[in-house]
Amino acid sequence: ARRRPGRLARPLRRRRRLAGIKTAETIAFAPTLVERAFALRTVSPFDRLTPAELVLLADIADARAYAPGEVVHPGGLPFPRLFAVVAGRVVDESGAPAGSLLGALSLIRHTDGPRLVADPATGARIIRLDRGPFFTILRECPAFTLGLLALGLRPATASPA
Repeated sequence: ARRRPGRLARPLRRRRRLAGIKTAETIAFAPTLVERAFALRTVSPFDRLTPAELVLLADIADARAYAPGEVVHPGGLPFPRLFAVVAGRVVDESGAPAGSLLGALSLIRHTDGPRLVADPATGARIIRLDRGPFFTILRECPAFTLGLLALGLRPATASPA
């Protein structure tokens, strides 16, 4: 059965700019469309998407390099977008690694996320996907949704009595 192209297949009308302050490191991390697609493929559940879906996502996603110790998410607020860490790592306030996919549960539930910073030793390179395209992926790409479930992003259940 052929899949009918949805919102992800619509052409991008404008290029997105890198957000935030443009430091020398931020400007240096400007991967091409193909590089963004390959980088996304290294992060689960993006590895479950077809090459065509990856290219469409890479076209609407933006890339940003975070200097060592730079704040990735200030905490106390819902995540504004989904973050896929493709190089380096992100840590929480205690210094524990935050993982490679950040903000999914916060976007789904519209709950506050923790304060996260780029690793003080290595920094981080992150591909960011806005809220709208994230929900489009959830709706149109069941493999991605199943991948999120496999990562443990399940709704909270009542604790056994």
